[in-house]
Amino acid sequence: QAENSFADILTKEDFETIIESNPEIKYAQMIIDPIQISGRVDLADNPFSKKEVRQAMMLAIDHPSIVADLYGGQAELLDSPARKWYESIYVPMEELPETVQELYGYNPEKAKDLLSQAGYPDGFKMTMVLQNTPAHEEAGSLIKSYFDQVGIDLTLQVVEPTIFTGMWIGREVEDLMLSQFPGGNGALFVRYSFGFFRGPNFFNMSHVNDPVGTDPVIENAYNIQSENVMINYPAADKAFRDTVPYILENAFLIPLPAPYGYRVWQPWLKDYYGEYYPKWWLQYAWVDQELKASLGR
Repeated sequence: QAENSFADILTKEDFETIIESNPEIKYAQMIIDPIQISGRVDLADNPFSKKEVRQAMMLAIDHPSIVADLYGGQAELLDSPARKWYESIYVPMEELPETVQELYGYNPEKAKDLLSQAGYPDGFKMTMVLQNTPAHEEAGSLIKSYFDQVGIDLTLQVVEPTIFTGMWIGREVEDLMLSQFPGGNGALFVRYSFGFFRGPNFFNMSHVNDPVGTDPVIENAYNIQSENVMINYPAADKAFRDTVPYILENAFLIPLPAPYGYRVWQPWLKDYYGEYYPKWWLQYAWVDQELKASLGR
């Protein structure tokens, strides 16, 4: 009964509809993992391998307008590679170098200049693989329109989620991929393994530092982190946090803003405060049958 008394995760629009008709509903505001572009930094002949191209992709996207207009201000501009909840590894926007902050603005003219510097004065063509879900298709169309304005001719390859998963796990796609991996709420995986940016694991979607050692900055931070995990966690966290400006300046991932979502539950679900996975909370939650009956349910 406890599992049937909550819903996860609603968009702002769905949440407002439910609250309007059910004002007694309890809720917690969440952050939905950001949709991000990944590519192949390990393939020298791939445009995505060039830092200037990745930065151009960032500058081609109007991040502030997505927050303000698409999400009505209900979104986080910066939510990758770590969410603000992880204070020991999160670097706020205002603490990042201006060169990094600029990437989260909007400057299509500079994007064109960077493409020229990278050897693509007339732009280039690429394919981006994405799942056939409403959120991903909407994001894909938005990205395509932004990229068109700076000379990146993007073809969208829309596939079923099962096919996408096979392509992702297989790690053989040479095109761009659009997904909600990695970053955001997955920061614990980064926190003590650099898993999103190191080695041949499928969460390292842009193949950074793969083979291991090809990116000495990431590898050095990983070694410091490894020496301190289980011994000195503040030092392990610092090793990652100190690397965040480097990760963001290199734009190994091209993230969109992360919108807010809402987890809602019935007022008769007690000792529950918005938790979800893993569902250890189920052993503590209980249903107030008297309250449920009094509400006519």
